[in-house]
Amino acid sequence: MDPAKLARRRPDSGLTLVEILVATAVLAIAIVIALMIYDQSRRSFKQGENAVEQQQAVRIAFDRLNADLRMAGYNYNPDGNVASVDEQIEAAYDGAIVIRGDFDGQEEPALVGPAAASVSVGNDEIVIYALSKPEWISSGTGGQTLTFSADVQEEPRDGEVETVSVPNVALVQTAAEAPYTLYRITLNADESTWGSGGFITRTPLVENIRSMTYRYFGQTQTQINTLDLGSATDDIGGAETAASKATRLGIRRVNVSLIGLTRDPDMNYVDPADAEPSTRRYRKFELVGDVTPRNLGMKGIRDLIGDSSPPSQPGAPTLLAGHCGGLYVSWPPNDAEEGVTSYRVLIGTTAGSPTSSRSSSTNAAYVSGLTTGTTYYVAITALDAAGNESIRSSERNAAVTNTTVPSAPATVSATDSQPDAVNVTWTAVTTNTAALAGDPQSPTIRDLAGYRIYRGTSANFSPAAGNRIVDETVSKPSPTPSAPDTTVVNCRDYFYKVRAVDSCGTESDDAPGALGEAGRAESEVEPATPQNVQAFITGVSRVTVSWDVVNENIKGQPIRIDDYEVIGRRCLILDTDCQNDPSGYTPVGTATNGNLSLVDTGASGIDVLRSWYYRVRAKDDCPNYSSWSELATARCTFLGSLTWVTPNDGDPVSGVTPIRVAAYSAGVETYADASLTIVHGASGATETRILSPRVVGDTTYFEYDWLATPPGQYTLTITVPNAGGCTKSSSIQLNAAPTVACCLSFNPGVAGAARFLSCTNETTDGNDQECRDLNYKLWNNACLTSVRVDSLTIAWTNVKAPQLTRPALLEEVFFGGSSVWVPGNAATPASTTFSSRPPLVPYTRNAANTVDVTYRFADEMSREAGGKHQPVDTTFNFTLLDSAGAPTGITGTCGVPNGFSFSVPDPLSTTTP
Repeated sequence: MDPAKLARRRPDSGLTLVEILVATAVLAIAIVIALMIYDQSRRSFKQGENAVEQQQAVRIAFDRLNADLRMAGYNYNPDGNVASVDEQIEAAYDGAIVIRGDFDGQEEPALVGPAAASVSVGNDEIVIYALSKPEWISSGTGGQTLTFSADVQEEPRDGEVETVSVPNVALVQTAAEAPYTLYRITLNADESTWGSGGFITRTPLVENIRSMTYRYFGQTQTQINTLDLGSATDDIGGAETAASKATRLGIRRVNVSLIGLTRDPDMNYVDPADAEPSTRRYRKFELVGDVTPRNLGMKGIRDLIGDSSPPSQPGAPTLLAGHCGGLYVSWPPNDAEEGVTSYRVLIGTTAGSPTSSRSSSTNAAYVSGLTTGTTYYVAITALDAAGNESIRSSERNAAVTNTTVPSAPATVSATDSQPDAVNVTWTAVTTNTAALAGDPQSPTIRDLAGYRIYRGTSANFSPAAGNRIVDETVSKPSPTPSAPDTTVVNCRDYFYKVRAVDSCGTESDDAPGALGEAGRAESEVEPATPQNVQAFITGVSRVTVSWDVVNENIKGQPIRIDDYEVIGRRCLILDTDCQNDPSGYTPVGTATNGNLSLVDTGASGIDVLRSWYYRVRAKDDCPNYSSWSELATARCTFLGSLTWVTPNDGDPVSGVTPIRVAAYSAGVETYADASLTIVHGASGATETRILSPRVVGDTTYFEYDWLATPPGQYTLTITVPNAGGCTKSSSIQLNAAPTVACCLSFNPGVAGAARFLSCTNETTDGNDQECRDLNYKLWNNACLTSVRVDSLTIAWTNVKAPQLTRPALLEEVFFGGSSVWVPGNAATPASTTFSSRPPLVPYTRNAANTVDVTYRFADEMSREAGGKHQPVDTTFNFTLLDSAGAPTGITGTCGVPNGFSFSVPDPLSTTTP
């Protein structure tokens, strides 16, 4: 085709490849931008939805809280009863509040006696607002206990206050524990539930609460409380003291702050005011309310119209002690025409000063809640239907004592109520073992505190504090008492004994029969796998393996596990096949009695290349086994370096050789006793020594004086453990020779002319001195072991001025004052080999402990004025001795020419590195 025509047709042929690629790239960029805009919009919507939803939930709960606060004190004392024990605010904490008011508008049962014809605030009219966590409530652990006193136990109420404890609430609020759940808590009007968990009703209002705080203000708008959320106590609180009650009575305004958290964290947000990692990415919002309840400080007015004549003075009371914490009080009744409808029992610990009272519709009352061992003073007043009160009776006093013993529970039984639990039941105790004279209801028990349950592993076990599983704080009095034991191991037989106990701690006998009641829980469900298994090197060849308690099975049901099996094996750190192969693991042991750790004392060979690996599983008595846990590794870290200070690798040695090894870690590690192994190459004989560390600054030294015998090649290996039980080793090779250099010194510590042989047994001839005895000191300061002198050669020249004469004859040689050789006028040179009783030169580091050597001549020697000595040359041939004094076969020679010794290193002057 003509190229010109082809050129003219090209524009009509479509897009080029480059144009297509450019268009595709533009489209891709547009799509990415659209997706980013969509994702951002979705996230913004999600964040907004998250915040709005939680704000609405918190707002609803906050409105409910404020509505109840506004009703605080409403109709709480409609009759204006001055003796009422009720408070409008029963407890005022920094992080919780307890209020009383007529919240349902229904009339409650009357108090005992006509002092108040009716009330409208029963147990269910006490409302508590507090924070808690669901897991605290389900487990019974966590948080603090909110305590206050109020008239709540009996129905109808009797005007006596009891201590109410609401456990597992957040009186101490921390960011680390947040978020909390806000609960509205009420009390049960059913007397049978008193003292049990069923007495308290918790209603969750909203989750994800960061904190809740209350500020209390008085009539003058001064804040009363200190607002310390880091403490569970406060100067207001719930104490039933006159001062605390007066402080709460003065509250007129309540300021409440509720801080909520969003349901989910915002990963693009960090709260600059929150340093807690667990909450700093949550957005927070605070709701603050300032409530002034109109009814605080107000109550009903007593009707004073009508009878104003009080009854006559009652007769003096009779006090009967014997029940724990209580007195039975009785008195003569007033005449019927006086219209007495009730009596007040006035009680105090000081004569004439009652501090509390009890109401009674008859002329007798049992007064509980007293302190055993304390003397109480009691008087009586009478009241009529108009509320007129008589003057006090004469006062009587008595000390509260406890002389009664609860009867033993009957018909104890233990049944498998559910897997992993045994339910213990028994007949309620209603009497004491004997009647108390003077108490018309005796032997009915008045001071029963509850029950104690004991568990053993044999039928004839003896109850003791160590095997008590439930006490009276948990097992309260009940018409049908029971207690589940959820701390049992499945398929294990347990035996139970139950005792009643009064409020003084006096226990009953066991239920009839000497043997405990048997019970067992059965299950086929395997325990959960142990978690957080860890292994730590705790010594040489010693590893401690630990794990968390297993307290539930794989279905999440609570169980008890006493036994855990541990297996282990040693592998190279990089050998995952070895680590994961279950067939190579061997049993290490079983931890029993609920122990959560086990020590493996056979974990040898741990170093920087090899570790021990462990797995753990739980088991019950059925047996049901859990799965094996994840691997736990005992790794070795040794940061220091080992250096042979002396000798060095390949050095020739002979005789006693000082070994010195330095371990250095710049002070980071400390080291335990090291092991030095010395192996003779030819015979394989092995010597092992344990060397204690000597620390100098940042360096630790291990030292040993080794007698290198027999001759030959040796391999020396030192193994040093650090404080964590990890070790490092280092080896050198040495060649031991059969001979040693001279290691004896002559006249130590002196120099110059004083080193000459001293001359004794002297005479004077003109200017010269003549003597028969030449003396010097021999010191073994470098042989490092005792030396036996095998032979001795002495050569001398007699210089007797002014002319030479014949040499003097050697007559006798002394070592340490003992004669060792009598040559009998020998001429120079004289030699001897000691075949019996050779002289010994002991090893000593003290220069004062030397051997005195004396040469005695038959003829006099001469010494010139000015100190020139007679020339005497001495040669020693010696053998080193071992620690037992036996010859080692290592020999040496020392020559002492012209009265001087060879230069030998002085250990006393050597500076230790």
